[in-house]
Amino acid sequence: MILELGFFAIAFVASIIAIKAVSGKNQKMGVTGTDVNKLDKRELPESAGIALLIPLWIAIILFNLLVAENSGFVAFGLAVSVLSIIGFFDDRKHKFKVQTISWTIRAIVVFFVCMMFAMFFAPSVFWLLPFALFIAIIASFQNTFAGLNGWEVGSGLIISGFIAALLSPVGAMPIGFALVGAIAGLFLFNAFPAKVFPGDSGTILIGSSIACLVILNQNRWLMLLALLFFLPHAFDFFCLKLLTNKKDMSQSKAMPYSARQDGKLTLPLYKDGKTRYDFAKLILKLFGPMEEWKVVAIIWAIVAINCFFWVWAFKAMQLI
Repeated sequence: MILELGFFAIAFVASIIAIKAVSGKNQKMGVTGTDVNKLDKRELPESAGIALLIPLWIAIILFNLLVAENSGFVAFGLAVSVLSIIGFFDDRKHKFKVQTISWTIRAIVVFFVCMMFAMFFAPSVFWLLPFALFIAIIASFQNTFAGLNGWEVGSGLIISGFIAALLSPVGAMPIGFALVGAIAGLFLFNAFPAKVFPGDSGTILIGSSIACLVILNQNRWLMLLALLFFLPHAFDFFCLKLLTNKKDMSQSKAMPYSARQDGKLTLPLYKDGKTRYDFAKLILKLFGPMEEWKVVAIIWAIVAINCFFWVWAFKAMQLI
């Protein structure tokens, strides 16, 4: 455990330094986003999540130099890097209103990267597509479970913590703890009131890292458990956004929430009188107007409880 804590600490410190550097550069370049849920509509550095590649690669290199050579970790780093960079192009597209890479090309690249990673670790050809889909699904869920300060990063921190603790001590656990440390560094800047936004580059990085580490661990029960950890994300996407806001699931065409003068968030009024739900708006519907940080805290609690439940259930069935 000393080794794992060491990797956590190194990644945590490196993450803080990298995020400060990258967010400052993004601010100067105009890569910013508006915090629409604040009354002053403040502009914050966007795409700060791509900075997590730095602590992850530091951890991978240190492991290979000081512990043991591990080509699997290098493959992990390469796959996550490409997927995160694809997310960064998306971030720039939304900011500068340009189509840097077509959706078709992005989809092909993502599929190719996921399949290449799966080829290295799938036990047979029949597992290639399930492994590739596993990465794509978890990265997508992590990317869509967002909207408020700290929502996606905090949820990713919780799930990555559970995953890291469940990884094999002789397998991917050190890099798992490094991932938790890297996300924790980003969390300091993204928790309410946020100083940076992670961007698609950050959320996709977090989701794909979790998925790839699970595959590296070579435990298919852990793969199922990881999917169950993302049940709140699946509920948000399939049961709320897809059913009530199919034409604008990214919630970019209309204000997703309404900020009152007292700082509390409430449901926005749409012209057709219908509410476009996501997880946060469902909480506002159930409990009424609420401060942003309280809404996010409830979401974190639900994510954590869901993880605890499934870990308990799998341990009770002696599956992990």
